[in-house]
Amino acid sequence: MKLLLTLYILIWPVISTGILALLVVSLIRDIKRARSEGKSMV
Repeated sequence: MKLLLTLYILIWPVISTGILALLVVSLIRDIKRARSEGKSMV
């Protein structure tokens, strides 16, 4: 039981890091696309 609780607590930083990386990559792609089209992100 203690092992499951430990794994549950330790997996959240991994999930959060993955989601953050996905958001950053998407943002960079959007910025590059907007620059190539001559549009503003705002």
